[in-house]
Amino acid sequence: MKTLQAWAFQYRTVLFILFLLTGVLAAAIIVQSYAIVQVVDGVFVQDVSFEEISFFLVILVGALLIRSVVNYSNARLGLHLSLTVRKSIRNDLLSKWTKQPVSEKGRNQTGEKLTTLIDYVDQLDPYFREYVPQVIKTTIVPLAILISVFIVNPNSGWIMLITAPFIPISYILVGLKTQQKSDRQLAELSFFSGKFLDILQGLQTLKLFGRGKEQATVLKETNAGFQKTTLSILKIAFASSFFIELIITLGIGLLALEIGFQMLVFETLAFAPAFFVLAIAPEYYNSLKELGAAFHTGRGSLAAAEKLKEELDAKEKSVKWGSSPLRYPVRLDLNQATYSYGGEFTLQIDALEALPNERLVIIGPSGQGKTTLLGVLAGLYDPLTGAIVVNGKERNTVDESSWWDQTTYISQHPYLFSGTIRENIEMGTVSSDDELKHAIEASGLTELISTLPQGWSTAVGEGGRGLSGGEKQRIALARSFLKKPALVFYDEPTIGLDVKTERILSQSMESLSETATVITVAHRLPTIRKADKIAVLEDGRLVAFGPPEHVIRENAYAASLLEGGDDV
Repeated sequence: MKTLQAWAFQYRTVLFILFLLTGVLAAAIIVQSYAIVQVVDGVFVQDVSFEEISFFLVILVGALLIRSVVNYSNARLGLHLSLTVRKSIRNDLLSKWTKQPVSEKGRNQTGEKLTTLIDYVDQLDPYFREYVPQVIKTTIVPLAILISVFIVNPNSGWIMLITAPFIPISYILVGLKTQQKSDRQLAELSFFSGKFLDILQGLQTLKLFGRGKEQATVLKETNAGFQKTTLSILKIAFASSFFIELIITLGIGLLALEIGFQMLVFETLAFAPAFFVLAIAPEYYNSLKELGAAFHTGRGSLAAAEKLKEELDAKEKSVKWGSSPLRYPVRLDLNQATYSYGGEFTLQIDALEALPNERLVIIGPSGQGKTTLLGVLAGLYDPLTGAIVVNGKERNTVDESSWWDQTTYISQHPYLFSGTIRENIEMGTVSSDDELKHAIEASGLTELISTLPQGWSTAVGEGGRGLSGGEKQRIALARSFLKKPALVFYDEPTIGLDVKTERILSQSMESLSETATVITVAHRLPTIRKADKIAVLEDGRLVAFGPPEHVIRENAYAASLLEGGDDV
């Protein structure tokens, strides 16, 4: 539990307050038992008047009120500790995933990441909300009770001291027994979540190919395995609870037997101290039992904590940035750069340049590294060797926020968030209606928005109006016009679109390129012909680079493409 303890010790103030309140609770329990003994002894043994015991009744009521307030406060502090820790861990996860290189983002299924962010973090709740306050309570309360019992009747104190360890030891043994099953439960939950979300997202494809029933069977079997593991853990928990109750009953029974012998046989113990021991003994054993129950619950958080720590500590090569602002206009140079992934493909570029406000087009057969090269240039990942030079300085000296503020990357499939068209265009920024209108007109969205009853306030994305591929591309372009970037990266933005939509997008891209350095991975001939320079990739190598007329003379592939009039 070192990981969980380290997270808890980050909030020492809360732990200190819990210790103080628990000390007050221990005193209240002892005072409560003492007041009960005085009232019962006075009424039934000493036969005193009500006025004589009224003081102890007031003390009893006060002790009960203090116990209620302290228990409530401890519960609130435990909840606050749990919420604070879980919020911090979720922020750390989101921060890590935000900074994660694009090459690492597909390492886990989306469903698995959601399970990590929601379910795994939520499984930490019992440890911080129940176990930590209970450990503090069991550290102070039983010790205080034991001291008071030793003062009143040492023999009873020894019985309580000897029988007490059986309770936590039993829970520890149960925890060790269930640990392996808890790990297996988490693994099955993670697999089930990832599988379920993948199938849900591809449900239409499965139906079209008639494979829905087979996947339903897979989900059913996975769910059955998860249920079986969960029920086996609950079975052990119920059996252990019965065993613990048995130990407590036997412990109190031994105390009662010992006190009975001292009072009736040896006549060495008066009624008041005997009743005090019997009155306070359940508090002692219940405190230990609650620790055992909390320990069992806390063990359930251990597997989740290890999974989260593993995710947070995972090493990955992130893009390096500096502190210098990005200046307009922008020139990009790539020198002796290599990049590799999966050990199967290596991109190797000796020299490549994109001058300010120049249109560079990257072409080549499929699978030759065009998108990878675009990602390296765009700052999605760093080259393994070599350097990317921006305006004469290495890119790792440029401030990250400044870079992304002046950069736009438009892929084949832009993502639309659940929200209005305006929110999807603004992407968290604030713009005037005139600025938004200009971006909409420049990207060719005016006709579409005019047909919508709510205009740019129409909801799109998940839960909203569905948009075609071309309409999504236009929203991505509108984002760029609103942003007014100095660098624009296109990854085959017009592929798969109809002729009319492609023409609208091409015109918008042409307008955007007038004030920015534009680098495009292209498959369409019109885009290639408008290039200032062309880069031809084959097997991850730059085999030709320069103005179109120069590349045609140097490279047969480019010549056949441009002169023959075929798309890539």
